[in-house]
Amino acid sequence: MRANILIRNGPAVSEATVLLHAMIPASRANGPGLRAVVFFQGCTLGCEKCFNPTTHVFQGVEVAPEKVVEALVEAHREHVLEGITFSGGEPMQQAESLLALMRNLRSRAPELSFGMFSGYTERELDEGRYAIWHCKLEAQKKRSLWEAIRAHLDFAVLGRFNYLRPGTAPLRSSRNQVLRLFSNRYSEADLGEQFVEVSIHEDGRAEVTGFPVLGLPW
Repeated sequence: MRANILIRNGPAVSEATVLLHAMIPASRANGPGLRAVVFFQGCTLGCEKCFNPTTHVFQGVEVAPEKVVEALVEAHREHVLEGITFSGGEPMQQAESLLALMRNLRSRAPELSFGMFSGYTERELDEGRYAIWHCKLEAQKKRSLWEAIRAHLDFAVLGRFNYLRPGTAPLRSSRNQVLRLFSNRYSEADLGEQFVEVSIHEDGRAEVTGFPVLGLPW
């Protein structure tokens, strides 16, 4: 579903809905400090033995960006967050929605930091060689989208997950993945060791996030 195109300081951004997998209001396993985590639904990269296979198909709940922002602002009020981490799925395959979220959040809560996990390499993103769900854009427009997103990011972990090259460095589950610090807000020493969080909700639903340092659970 598409609405009007908004022109702000940067490329045109479609007010597309966010195809959402889940949100965690407070986590310490997905970046420095206490962070909310937004999991986008959908990924075509097909990394073997991915930790989140249920996030691959582009089917699920479509949510207006402003509703996602309201939920994140409420989580910030309740938990006093350090920042927001965007994960998936593949956030860059919903790049327009991701940028809309970032701009809205930056205006509502400028003190929050932003981080992202993407299976694309930095070179692929720089060259506009990534897919966008329900949208065909020229490489130049995708490069502009990435440049606008990167301008908001404090850190990102980039590159495909490779289960044959397990890694133990902060936030990187395989050794080929690269940590990029796009601002001077953090150093690698701020990121901490890998660990897994398990949350059990009142309805009995279990939520697992983080890094399976002892192996995948299936």
